[in-house]
Amino acid sequence: MSNKPEIKELPLRSGRSDVHSEAIFLEDVEEGMFHSIGEKDGKKPQVPVPAYYFLQLVSKELGECEAVGSSPAVLYLGVDSLRKISHTYDYTRTDLLRKCAERVQVIISGVYGVAEGGEGLLFLVEDLTNTEKAEQTAQEIMEAFSDPFLFNGTEIYLTVSLGICPYSEDKQSANALIEGAEMASLLIKDRPGSNYYFFNPSISAEWKNSYSLEFSLRKALKENQFELHYQPQKDIKSGNIVGCEALLRWKHPDRGYIPPDLFIPVAEENGMIIELGEWVLREACRQNKEWHSQGNYRGLIGVNLSARQLQQPGLADKVKEILLETGLSAGYLELEITESTAISQNNKALDNLIMLRELGIQVSIDDFGTGYSSLKYLSIFPISKLKIDKLFLQQEIQHNQAIVKSIIRMSHSMEMKVIAEGVETEDQLVFLEKENCDEIQGYYFYKPLPLEEASDLFLQAQ
Repeated sequence: MSNKPEIKELPLRSGRSDVHSEAIFLEDVEEGMFHSIGEKDGKKPQVPVPAYYFLQLVSKELGECEAVGSSPAVLYLGVDSLRKISHTYDYTRTDLLRKCAERVQVIISGVYGVAEGGEGLLFLVEDLTNTEKAEQTAQEIMEAFSDPFLFNGTEIYLTVSLGICPYSEDKQSANALIEGAEMASLLIKDRPGSNYYFFNPSISAEWKNSYSLEFSLRKALKENQFELHYQPQKDIKSGNIVGCEALLRWKHPDRGYIPPDLFIPVAEENGMIIELGEWVLREACRQNKEWHSQGNYRGLIGVNLSARQLQQPGLADKVKEILLETGLSAGYLELEITESTAISQNNKALDNLIMLRELGIQVSIDDFGTGYSSLKYLSIFPISKLKIDKLFLQQEIQHNQAIVKSIIRMSHSMEMKVIAEGVETEDQLVFLEKENCDEIQGYYFYKPLPLEEASDLFLQAQ
């Protein structure tokens, strides 16, 4: 039996009469091979072509365009959920991508080559250095993908991420053009709906910083560069400290404290958030048990749970193991999930939360009111507390106060407690007292405290 992959055809149009129209599809990335398909000199190729052929095609086109004074561009069209759609609707990924390629070619007449790469398509196209023309082309492609595809009698809507890298002083080689288009596409991949983005030099710097940060992040975990700070939470009626939120801090040996909003997204993207989250949970439980053992303080410890952790198989068993290891009673642990995390998760997340609640662990919704604000999940998820986002307190306008009042009343009617975060003024405190908010957290009382300061405070608490 022949080991040669099946050759497939995809006729392409070329915008130039002197360029042979041909398409290249990566069909076996692991073996580093792809097929040249289409017509060239009236002959159909019957053998696999080396994986660098598309790269050579771009290089050749660059040389020819320099001679005539034109500048080609490379596009990368990332297709969301490509594998899932292929498996669900029994449609090969190559045939699915062929349909996508055909739709793009309706918009761009000057397509010199097409290649399947990763979860999408690479296009070598005619000159797009004219900004207005390039914008119009990108918008037309987005509009084309707003119409459904027909797969085996079923209409399917695809969302795509289009990265565009025109020839420029910064991008003059074939490698640079392909890399730039892929970078631009990946940069917008997580945005909702179909989007496009033009490569610019700042993207390279952003990617380098991201990779540098990722490397430093892995090193930081091994070298114990992380620490927890603790922000106290008070009962609004008694004024007693009833708990605290454990907040992750990264103290880099050279750069000092690195803001969480810089390194947390990187950890979530590369999966390190699982290992990092486990460290936070173990350290927070250990420290809270130590405070309980040293004095009269008996507060809760709040730990943020990421979306990835919430989907983790065996999450409840892992948390139970940490509680047994540290000796902390389950009732003194509160796990916080964001509103968007709660509403976007599936039955696995719900099962995990139910098992955590059965252990006696408290579960709260953080930043409530800033996401979808669906009341449905409040009746489904085993929530014990809602945390009102500081946004509603910082802007003291009438409708924000009405929202806070509604959240408090609704929560109490559902037998849930309410805590307001971001309390910074006496007026905010008075308002929350009047509306019977249960607990408060914010700079008006305490900022997040390093371990030594938090220990001094809690050991003095009754």
